[in-house]
Amino acid sequence: MDMWKKQRWIGIAFGFFLAFMLLCTLISKAVYVSKLPQVDTSTPNRMALNHQVQADGIVHQGREYAVNALSGLRVRTVYINVGDRIEPSTLLFDLDMDDLREKIQEQELEIRKLKLQTAAMEQNQYLDAEKQQMEGTRAKEDYERAEKQAGETLNRAEEDLDQAEDAYDTHTDHTVKTTSAAQRKAQQAAYEEWVRKEAELKSALEEAERSLSQNSIGITSEADRAELEKAKRQYDAAKSAYEQHREHEIEKPDFSAEDQESSAWKEKKDTLEDAVTSAERSVEDAKRAQTDALLEAGRKIEDTSLPADADSSLEVNRLQIQAMQTKLEAYQKALEGGGQIYPEAEGIITRIQVSPGERIGDGAAVVYADLTSPMQFRVSITKAQKKYVNQGDAIMLNLGSSQKELTVDYVAENEMNPELYDVHVFLPDGMGTIGQSGSFQAETQSETFSCCIPLTALHEDSTQRKYVYIVSERAGILGKELVAEQVYVKVLDQNDTYAAIEEGVIDRETELITYATEALEDRDVIRYQE
Repeated sequence: MDMWKKQRWIGIAFGFFLAFMLLCTLISKAVYVSKLPQVDTSTPNRMALNHQVQADGIVHQGREYAVNALSGLRVRTVYINVGDRIEPSTLLFDLDMDDLREKIQEQELEIRKLKLQTAAMEQNQYLDAEKQQMEGTRAKEDYERAEKQAGETLNRAEEDLDQAEDAYDTHTDHTVKTTSAAQRKAQQAAYEEWVRKEAELKSALEEAERSLSQNSIGITSEADRAELEKAKRQYDAAKSAYEQHREHEIEKPDFSAEDQESSAWKEKKDTLEDAVTSAERSVEDAKRAQTDALLEAGRKIEDTSLPADADSSLEVNRLQIQAMQTKLEAYQKALEGGGQIYPEAEGIITRIQVSPGERIGDGAAVVYADLTSPMQFRVSITKAQKKYVNQGDAIMLNLGSSQKELTVDYVAENEMNPELYDVHVFLPDGMGTIGQSGSFQAETQSETFSCCIPLTALHEDSTQRKYVYIVSERAGILGKELVAEQVYVKVLDQNDTYAAIEEGVIDRETELITYATEALEDRDVIRYQE
């Protein structure tokens, strides 16, 4: 009896010890967990990304007209300023009349000199016609020979191209059948389910075998025998279930042969496609060589048909005399008009290229905007924004208190800064004034991506590679722990709030960390935010 009481107290004490150890473990785990970073999570979504482009710009004039005057003449007085409103009766500037008269005298003198030179050149107009004819005949023969040789080369290149295209078409008409991603996923899921079930049945069999072994020892009563029979039945049932499951074994899916065949097909397709490209280039080269050869031979024919130097110089002199007489007539017309310059229509002066006392240069002397033509809204956008703004896109334009949906009429790279693009929008009649500020907004939607994540879940390392943290599990000293696993991803598109990433390691079921109370590193232990 004393021995029994002693054993009883030992058991009670051992129970208290185990309870104390459990309490200490729970307290330690609570303290440990309370110090872990807390995180918020989400899973990827299937969606399209919206992109908005906003930029400020200015209204510019529509058409512009140039007022031209004879270059080289001296300006006496300029009567207008940039921004002035003008009409056909508005005097823009006038010329120095004394200078104009001197120009007329100089022009008349130059014309007389050229006429004397021309009269002398006319005495050398007879050339060696027979030699000219012989050179022309040889040049025509060379042209025909070059045409024949280039044509034969081009025909061979085109035949090679036809053969390459036929081989490519034949190959692409016989594509390789491959198992779809959905089918692969289904087969993998079936295999994993079979493996899970096998482990479950095997564990049940091992448990039944242990139970049978334990009940086979120390049989002293009918109850012991009953327990043994029960253990045998459980063991037989577990063994039967396990063996039946093994009879319907599902092999692990293996698509390597299929992928290898598909890869070989694609490799051959690329090779044939390269052959087509090479043949196309050969045809282009043959055409270019044909063009160059015929051009060179044709130029030799043209060279033999050109007049001799004396005749060419004579014709040049005649053209110069004609041009100088035209210019003299313009001088005389300006003299008759008193040297006063007027515009052809009403408008607003935008540029003045002449100054009092200075000579008129080449190009427009005065430029003015046509008030009857529609205005243009012009704005510059970045290269990144250009991806979402193209000619013909609908945009919303704000000018002062008015707002209107219009269309982008022109997009081109900025000549001064290759990182910018110029966008022009033609305004309806009556909308906008020159110099008025405004803004436009363009909105586009991308294609639908199957794996889109919040931008808060996306990070970038020092090499500008993108990565995310996903929630995974591992065994720790206090049981299973949640950890933040760093996974690198490829970004397909993104806006201000979401990023579309390439599926692979990340799928629709992956749990992504979108917020953490502390900076995370790979394999850090975490807990969900309370």
